[in-house]
Amino acid sequence: MRITINNEVTDDFLTLDVSADMELKDLTALLQLDCGFDSEIHEIWFANRVLDPKGSNSLEQTGLVNDELVAIKTKKRASGLVSGGENSAQYAMIEHFRQQVAQNPVVRSQLASTNPEFASIVDDPVAFRERAGPNILQSLNPQGSPQNPFGIPQQEYNQLMQNPDYPANQERINELISQQEIDEQMRNALEFTPEVFTPVHMLYINLEINGTPVKAFVDSGAQTTIISTRLAQKTGLFRLIDKRFHGEAHGVGVQKILGKIHVAQVKIETQFIPCSFTVIDTHVDMLLGLDMLKRHQSCIDLKDNVLRIAGAETRFLSEAELPKDFDAKTLSATAAGETSVQTPVQGSGSAAAPPKVNSAPAAAAAPQRQYPESSVKQLMDLGFSRAEVLQALHQANGNAEIAAALLFQ
Repeated sequence: MRITINNEVTDDFLTLDVSADMELKDLTALLQLDCGFDSEIHEIWFANRVLDPKGSNSLEQTGLVNDELVAIKTKKRASGLVSGGENSAQYAMIEHFRQQVAQNPVVRSQLASTNPEFASIVDDPVAFRERAGPNILQSLNPQGSPQNPFGIPQQEYNQLMQNPDYPANQERINELISQQEIDEQMRNALEFTPEVFTPVHMLYINLEINGTPVKAFVDSGAQTTIISTRLAQKTGLFRLIDKRFHGEAHGVGVQKILGKIHVAQVKIETQFIPCSFTVIDTHVDMLLGLDMLKRHQSCIDLKDNVLRIAGAETRFLSEAELPKDFDAKTLSATAAGETSVQTPVQGSGSAAAPPKVNSAPAAAAAPQRQYPESSVKQLMDLGFSRAEVLQALHQANGNAEIAAALLFQ
């Protein structure tokens, strides 16, 4: 005959073909192999009664016939519920869990489709505690140890559970629940999208200026295309700098603007493209900014890993083709506002007063010496010291995601 096993511990169903004269103890042995049944913590239920796992009665004598349903449930004594104050604390935790589920329509909708029986008792505190409570406690604490589900000191946990409806306690409990959700998201990210925790190198292309090979940083977030004084001298463009456009670029630091090169030919693959440059005393040789990208109707194609500009197509360089500290220097320059200067408009005549250039994006990136403690703790939880975290946040101008990338380099 055929019987169906409902394993309420794992919420699984299993169909078995057995003989009517099979004894209960043999069925127990079969369930141990197929369902992980453990007589110490589990019970076999049929027709609203518990069956003896070591019984010698046959299935037919027990009342089992073809297509009957047998359930495996967790013993109440295995759930970790004990008498006294700890019992009250666990009841309070189960009730708080029930309220969180009951007040979340998205979770309730998911439960209704995936576990209707569980969803049907959410509004009944007593039924929820009796039927769902043991499984909740066991899932939170599978080894049966006295550790609380939030992983906080037991004394603090007991104080919270003594009066969970007190506003301060409720706020702390909600904070702990939110942290659990964050930790779960992080575990999922580490398992399914681990690439988000690895550094992503910037976009660079090969080009030539007056026959000089250059690895140019492509930055659509930079307002102006930049060339360094060193590269301007190396390529013979230094003499073409219009010094009437000199000034300062303000960010985390102050960078000196020597002036502007109005037109220079840049060779990308086989195509010669006219470009204008703002000349800044910086260690980034060249930055191809939004002004030139828009002028030449460029397309940054990350799927094919190429830049299309003015009819030419060139691939972005791989990380192996870049010097080891290339990204670190570029990131530092970007944080300092060197990549987002605005070229001043000069009046007629060479005697005009030197302008002081301020970048709107750079002004927003003013130095931040104090960082949110939540960001610091989150990065420290990744296994880094506080000093390393603070240094990375300083280098990333307070951006926790960039700081994490720097720490994992």
